[in-house]
Amino acid sequence: MIIGQRGASIEECEWGYRNALLAGEQKAMMFYACAAMRKFMDEQPLTPNAFENGLGETIPFVFYDYYLPMRIRNFGTEDQRDLSWLVNEFKEGKRDASEYYLTAIAKLGLSGNLTILFMPCSNERNYYLRFCSLAKQLGRYRELTPEMYSMTYIAHRKSKHKSMDRSKISVTSNIVVDANVVGKRNCVLIDDVCTTGDSIRTHIAELQAYGVRIVGVVCLGRTARIPNRDKIMEQAKKDSNQIFET
Repeated sequence: MIIGQRGASIEECEWGYRNALLAGEQKAMMFYACAAMRKFMDEQPLTPNAFENGLGETIPFVFYDYYLPMRIRNFGTEDQRDLSWLVNEFKEGKRDASEYYLTAIAKLGLSGNLTILFMPCSNERNYYLRFCSLAKQLGRYRELTPEMYSMTYIAHRKSKHKSMDRSKISVTSNIVVDANVVGKRNCVLIDDVCTTGDSIRTHIAELQAYGVRIVGVVCLGRTARIPNRDKIMEQAKKDSNQIFET
């Protein structure tokens, strides 16, 4: 457990927690699951993952790292916890995340000039609080054209990230697409966190109705999904056997 908590790399953390778990330390289970998250998730950080856009097409989706919700955050590695806190502070307009987004955008592998669009928020205030500074930073790069004024807010809705049950929040659109982005064809959609991807698909479809073509999606985080105990133990034993065979 000490090696897992003090590991210099995520691989070292994973090694420590896995061996603690296999030695009978049940407290290591969630720590191991977070350190080995890439083995339990289909999508990998800073890698062009296939994203079904809801229109029968697949586009590249890149996120910086896994996002750990508050209930499991203390089980994450130091880097995972830092990224998760960054996401929360970015949402509130307290942290600059432009370097993270620039790194992720580059990983999309897209060529040519890109129009950067931003996901709608619960209200206009939260939208500008969250994305205004980022848009200014991205706008410094010649190949990127941020469009902050791509929508008009016509209603408020409850904030999903502050809700205990996201499924109960209405997904009804509270914006109208503005004329200045109609027909844009080489667009990247920016969001903070992707959980199910349903909100992103809904907005892509809304933009599609105005001739806007989204060719890539970028997020700071992808919400981690913790598997059940049996799958965690199965993976730990599998990893241990592979190392032994090697």
